[in-house]
Order: sequence, then structure tokens, then C-alpha cells
Amino acid sequence: MLMKRSVLLLVSVLFILVGCKTTKVTKTKANPSEVWQTMMVKQLSSDINDSIITASYSNGTTLYYRILDNFGNVALTWDRSNGRNSYMLPSNYKGDIEIPSFVTVGENDEFVFRVMEIDQHAFCHSTNLKSITIPYSVLRINIDAFSECVSLERITVSANNQTYKDLEGVLYSKDSRMLINYPAKKKDKEYYLPEEVAFICTEAFKDNQSLEIVKIGDNVTALSDYAFKNCTNLTTVALGSNVRIIGKEAFANCKNLKEIFSANMFPPHNSPIVFDSSIYERCYIYVPTGSSRRYRQTLEWQDFKNMEEREHRLFKVMFGD
Repeated sequence: MLMKRSVLLLVSVLFILVGCKTTKVTKTKANPSEVWQTMMVKQLSSDINDSIITASYSNGTTLYYRILDNFGNVALTWDRSNGRNSYMLPSNYKGDIEIPSFVTVGENDEFVFRVMEIDQHAFCHSTNLKSITIPYSVLRINIDAFSECVSLERITVSANNQTYKDLEGVLYSKDSRMLINYPAKKKDKEYYLPEEVAFICTEAFKDNQSLEIVKIGDNVTALSDYAFKNCTNLTTVALGSNVRIIGKEAFANCKNLKEIFSANMFPPHNSPIVFDSSIYERCYIYVPTGSSRRYRQTLEWQDFKNMEEREHRLFKVMFGD
């Protein structure tokens, strides 16, 4: 039993270290309507320079793609407009962006590239981006692809995509085990994660200003780095009974956090800094009966001044369900 717990803990730690980059590649069959829409209607022009394809579309959007290989695959990458030489600079990606499945190049569109990935930092600092539509062709979304998209309201995924899906505008892996991105501008005040979720990815909820209550189910084992950073209106968090790892600054700048319900008899292992010290005096921690001694001997949990034991089914106590 001890060996099994150790292996599970190691897997969780490794997952946090690598973030939520999806490496599984699944063969998909092209959807004729999406191919036609992408190749014949939307794209107006394109050119290649140093393995970067610049493509302009009829809705006024210009997108940039990085050639991945010699097999016609590209990754949507960060905005290179106006000589922009770093993803850290303000981006011209804005409004509603619908990523195509294919991009064509040549006088007669004779070269066809499949949009297979979304690069790391692809939309970083796209502060005026409102929505993103991901096509069936995208099989990999790299870490931090949507970092600092503070106006993002919705992510939509083609129903034909074999790797990802969206649930009411929230980006998940196809099997629902990973919550990848909860848009920063999504308006809901409460969010209960689907029971299938096992991992909350890096920066998943970061910068959301509307959320007040989050319920994390019993199948979740890890909250990655910065998961809820800057969720300034978050007041109540319920952690399921299997949460073992909480990553770096997962709740940093959650300055209104008042209640944390942790259903695990054994306190989750925290990275060196998870919470802001400013909440230690006023935030209440509720833990299962018989577990408070362990929490009071564990990094960061021991710093909370207000800790109470409750009967084990903490979610019933909280929500009455």
C-alpha cells in the first residue's frame, strides 16, 4: 500500500513538472465541410518567411504558423505582426478567432499544410482576444498557449476533434480527465468540476475575476502551478478526498479566499508557496474528523490560524447535496 501511494505521488509530481502538454497523436479523418470552408472561403493570402507562414483571412484576422516537419504539418504560433519579436509583447490577436484546419501557400494554393498544434505561448498577451474556435485537426495544445488572455470568454472545439473538447466554453481533454483552460473572462460565479477530472492544468483558472466558489471532485489528484492565481473574487474552495499535490502559487493573489474545505484525511503536499500569507489570519480550513493534527504539522497548512474538523463528507456539509 505504501509503495502504491509513493508511485501515485511520483506520477502526480511529474505531471505538474511537465504541465499539461498533450503528446498523444490520434489519426483523424478530414471533415469535408471544414476543409472546404478553410481552403476555399476564409483564407485571402499567405506567404512564407523563415519557416513562418503568414496568412490573412476575410474576417480581417492574420494568423501565423510555424512549419513543424516535412509532412505538411504546422503549429499556430505567436503573432509576428509589426516586427514583433517576442511573445511577451502586446499581441494583435483579438476578437473572435476561428483557427482553420488547413493553410495554403502558393500562387494556386498548391501547398497545403495541416494545422496540427497550437504553440507554447501562441496567444500569450492577447489581451483583447474574446473567443477561440479550435478545429478537428489540432492534436496538441502546448503549455501556456492562452496565458494572459484576460478577456477570453469562451473556447470552442470542433466535435470531430479526437484530442480535445469544450464543455460550456471550458477546454478539456477529450476524455475529460484534464481541465486545461477555464477562460479568464467567463462570467460564472460557481463552478463544479465534472467527476471525471483528474488533473487541473497549469494556469487553468488564472486571472478569472468572476468565480467565487469552486468544487473540485474526488478524482482530482493534482492542481498544477498557478492554477487559480489572481482569482481575486474566489471565496470558497472545496478540495476532493484524493487531492495530493498543490502546485506553486496555485492560490496566489486569491485575496478574498475565506474557506477551504479539504476532504483528504492526509494533507495535500504543497509546493513551497501556494497561498498568500495575508489570508492565514482570516481564512478558515475545514478538514475531516481526526486529521487536524496532520494538517497542523504540514507545510503551509500549519500557518492557518483557523482550522476546524468536520464530518468526512465535507461536500454535503458545504452544498447540502
